[in-house]
Amino acid sequence: MSAFEVSTVHIDALVSAALQGTRFGSLTWYHGEIPHTEPGEMLPGHDDYLAALARTRREVTRDNAEEWGATLLAENRRSVNHRYDEDEWEAPYTFTEIRGRISPMAVLKAIDCYEYQSCEHPGWKASEAWSFCQVLRSRMIGALPGYSDAAWEITDPAEVATGLQRTR
Repeated sequence: MSAFEVSTVHIDALVSAALQGTRFGSLTWYHGEIPHTEPGEMLPGHDDYLAALARTRREVTRDNAEEWGATLLAENRRSVNHRYDEDEWEAPYTFTEIRGRISPMAVLKAIDCYEYQSCEHPGWKASEAWSFCQVLRSRMIGALPGYSDAAWEITDPAEVATGLQRTR
């Protein structure tokens, strides 16, 4: 497998897509240790639990867009460094928002490319960038044309078949 550092325009596209408003609001998620208990353990106090959630909550805003872009670029560089046994730094990053409606399909492909280039090091799946990609992918799938019109539960083969017959 090979890896390369994606362009800053690629990063701009991912962060710009994260900023695009939807009916669900800003792109938010949780990353890190959220307190949980094992059977028989005492539940954490309400205030402690809320504080832990606040520490792990992530959100992409116009105020922190540049930080998110830099995070993505650094994670990508970490992968390239690991793959080629290098110790280089990523170039300084300045966010440039892409205006206009961003194509969910283009962003889904950009996420796939970014993940492929960034997954070489062992810490990838525990990274902020990996979490960002998972949430952005989910957001973009929900923005695909026809997604909101599709059935939530499939109860009729006609709801999924496109000219195919049901076989038994």
